Amino acid sequence: MTRRSTWRLSRAISSGRVVALLVLTAALYAPAALGQGKIAGTVTDGNNGDPLIGVNVLIAGTMQGTVTDVNGDYIILNVRPGDYSLVYSYIGFKKQTVSGVRVSTGQTTRYDVRLTEQVFEGEEIIVQAERPLVQRDLTASKKTVVAGEIASLPVESFFGVLLTQAGVNTGPSGEIHIRGGRSNEVAYLVDGMSVGNPFNTNGLATSVSTDAIQEMTVISGAFNAEYGKAMSGIVNLVTKEGGDQYTGSISAWGGSTVTANDDVFFTPSGVGMRNYTLEGSLSG
Repeated sequence: MTRRSTWRLSRAISSGRVVALLVLTAALYAPAALGQGKIAGTVTDGNNGDPLIGVNVLIAGTMQGTVTDVNGDYIILNVRPGDYSLVYSYIGFKKQTVSGVRVSTGQTTRYDVRLTEQVFEGEEIIVQAERPLVQRDLTASKKTVVAGEIASLPVESFFGVLLTQAGVNTGPSGEIHIRGGRSNEVAYLVDGMSVGNPFNTNGLATSVSTDAIQEMTVISGAFNAEYGKAMSGIVNLVTKEGGDQYTGSISAWGGSTVTANDDVFFTPSGVGMRNYTLEGSLSG
């Protein structure tokens, strides 16, 4: 083999390694993108409505942010679901903070802001944001439950949270049905990864504690083709991630499965009359 042929072979092998590395990188990051949302909007001058160029937009408490373009538009990508506060700062204008900004999986949350000129040093303006009741860009039936709402529900498991949603019910054997579909026609995702199991009763290959759920989204009807392999509905879970401080919770529940009164009712020997469950979580 000549030197030129050897050089071509080495170059082909190097090119193949680069392509394989790019494909592997895309495969690693693609699932995570399914469990994230976006924040977008426009920043204008409060006096004349002109777009402001180069306004700093930062998610409070994080390193995520961006600046506005020549049209005053901004967009922050790859934002995990949850409630945030946005901080807008620009030279010559008052700093403005918008709190209560809720980000949902696969959705773009939009907030347009008008900044006022700063004549003298003053306090920050805090605006309580309101989420619109109707999303005009939503083409499917979608319901989102966040961690705070899950904590207040009188349920013991993830399936208990799921059963509180409209259109979700159980069959005679305890299987989950969404809008009348079969239990194995529901697609389950955790942090963007499919965790379906067609051989399980409810088609779920893992168990997720309610304390570990940051957001649960139930999609039924005309959902997007990006999910695939689903005919009845989509259940998308986003788990919590650790913060700067340790947090935890403990919950317990119990009850009787059969009566303890042998004088009136017969209790088979070896059958546990009472069941107690203790559950806890720690993150940080």
